[in-house]
Amino acid sequence: MNSSPAYGATAARPEIPSLPQTQSPDAREARRFQLSLARTEYNYMQSYLEGVPLSADLPAGEKFNPAYEAQVLQVFLVLSANFQRAVLRLLERELSADLPEAALQRVQQCYEQLKKDLGGWHIGRDIKDLQAFFEALAALPGALKDLMHLPQDLLKMATGLDAVFKDFAANGPTAFLKSTLFDMLNTSQGRDYLLPRSLQDYRDLMQDLPQPLMLDIARQDWMPATPTEPCEQDWFFGWLQTAGFNTTLLRAVVSQPAPGSQQMALAELLRKMPVSDALLRAELGPGAPSLAEAAARGRLFVVDYALLEGAWADKLNGRQRYLAAPIALFYWNPQPPAGYPPCAEGVLQPLAIQLAQQHDAESAPIFSPRDSAGANDAGGYKWQLAKHFVNVAAAIQHESIAHLGNCHLVIEPIVVAAHRQLALQHPLLKLLEPHFRFTININDSAIHSLIVPGGVVACNVGPAIECTLSMLAKARSEWRWDENHPERLFALRGVERLQPFAFREDTLLLWRAIRQFVDGYLRLYYRSDADVRADEELQGFVAELVDPRYASFQGLGGLVPSGDPKRPWRLESLDYLIEMVAQMIYIAGPQHASVNYAQYPLMSYAPSVTGSLYQPAPTRSTRLESEQDCLPWYPPLDLALYGLSFEYLLSGVQYDRLGQYEHNPRDPYFSDPRVAPLVADFQSALSLAEIEIRKRNQGRPMPYPFQLPSQIPNSISI
Repeated sequence: MNSSPAYGATAARPEIPSLPQTQSPDAREARRFQLSLARTEYNYMQSYLEGVPLSADLPAGEKFNPAYEAQVLQVFLVLSANFQRAVLRLLERELSADLPEAALQRVQQCYEQLKKDLGGWHIGRDIKDLQAFFEALAALPGALKDLMHLPQDLLKMATGLDAVFKDFAANGPTAFLKSTLFDMLNTSQGRDYLLPRSLQDYRDLMQDLPQPLMLDIARQDWMPATPTEPCEQDWFFGWLQTAGFNTTLLRAVVSQPAPGSQQMALAELLRKMPVSDALLRAELGPGAPSLAEAAARGRLFVVDYALLEGAWADKLNGRQRYLAAPIALFYWNPQPPAGYPPCAEGVLQPLAIQLAQQHDAESAPIFSPRDSAGANDAGGYKWQLAKHFVNVAAAIQHESIAHLGNCHLVIEPIVVAAHRQLALQHPLLKLLEPHFRFTININDSAIHSLIVPGGVVACNVGPAIECTLSMLAKARSEWRWDENHPERLFALRGVERLQPFAFREDTLLLWRAIRQFVDGYLRLYYRSDADVRADEELQGFVAELVDPRYASFQGLGGLVPSGDPKRPWRLESLDYLIEMVAQMIYIAGPQHASVNYAQYPLMSYAPSVTGSLYQPAPTRSTRLESEQDCLPWYPPLDLALYGLSFEYLLSGVQYDRLGQYEHNPRDPYFSDPRVAPLVADFQSALSLAEIEIRKRNQGRPMPYPFQLPSQIPNSISI
């Protein structure tokens, strides 16, 4: 990353970016030499995830800087305080004797001092505070050992806290990503005391964290007059499909999908899930349309988690986990029924859920809000669990594909290709570098801690790790560049006109601002298609993006055959270059933000959504008579704590802000003075988008903050 000169030093005049064809032969040769050196640092590997190109190493220029680690530290301190207090509350629940108050007070005093001094990151001073904090934590297990009746598993938890924090002290704030609770919490002693006794136990896990958005929804007059949390009501389940943590799978159900579309044919739906016209009438009222009429009118929508069929779940800490491949059917209702927000645009109303890909009246019945398909669910508790199963499937697809696969692992090979083919003074690299910042480093952490046996994903996300890796590889092989263009992907799924759709409505504002900025920027350097054709570095970059040996992207329909077997594809269109580059920035910014920053706000309350299931799918014969009967399906409290802690960390770090390219306005990032007015226009467009989204949120049943430009970083940096 670029660094500013020391205070008082004389900075050399920065070089104006240039295309290689505008340079002298000597300058072009110097650029080639610089690129030859870059290729010793930037390389690919495809052996870790078959068919998924990754960076083979962590180049020095891609590593986290102290300012970034200081930001992570501030989030981690809040997280760690909640973490240790939540564990101590579990201890307190089990103990009849007093806890060691002196040791606990020492921990609290050291934590408060560290938090107080952290206003500015001062390595020398803060290290002393950190040491005091860790010493206090280290003393805590010893004090607990004096309590002879403390269960061994709980003692192990308390002792394990010390190990987590020492790892953090030795390896930096991101070490939490590498410290799975499996080693701390695994036990052969039995775990019944870590099972929930009520839904309140899950709320208690986050008492010292900000209230997540899903638990902070104000009760309104139109909501059902029941004690059910708003985030577990049917309107919220429908809202999640268009304004939730994973809006990527909702598709229209139509009579006959257009060729190449991703819509589902009604006949295909009925082959898997035999919903009847009678069910529609029972759920919607006597004037409801038939299924065929609803499909023809564009009112039926589905989320189908067929990707989970055939996957299996591992045991964790001696407990079997389970998977399902559910299908959920929704109806766009232009007249919101009771219990739904009075939206003039209509609402997405859940109609039916089946927890397997093939119907069986006993083992895979159809659940519905009014039990209209005879699933023996008079109390509605199976329907609540069915929604939970769909949310779990959404979380699994979210973490493995929508988030990791379609954001992190799309941008990483682009970073590698850019540094291997674009010289440092190339205007395209200059534009993209802020949108690449820290991506390889955060992905490197993922490779070594998240997507490994016993890692974060294996502990918190249900499928066996080999199933997760297989899903990732399959999703990458099916990913097509042009199909993921933000102005095309909604139409492909048949949801381009569905109202309301908060993510689509807000994200397209940002896409248009990004595209306009990229258009203006690239036209400073490329005056015509001829300039694009003549840029040997750009052509090398594009060739590497589509080469199966390197970045291996498919579906770039704007490229043309070159006739050269070594580089079979060329870019000859400035307009298509603009679309490509804008899409890179969009994926790194708004698209990633939509899935990353929704995690703690919308995925932290385990009775609504988690990553694993602890009982098989309910059947017609299953008897559920109270919410207490649903508790066995939810995760143990230690794993729920780990999951929400991880989500809080990922949702809490934002290094910079979309469209803001420097921390010091007197030291502009772009050395070319012609870029300054373009950046100003870009920032103005984003500010107007911010105002518009905030206005929209005032009229929504709950705010959708995940496309506010002020809450989106430039890059995938967490």
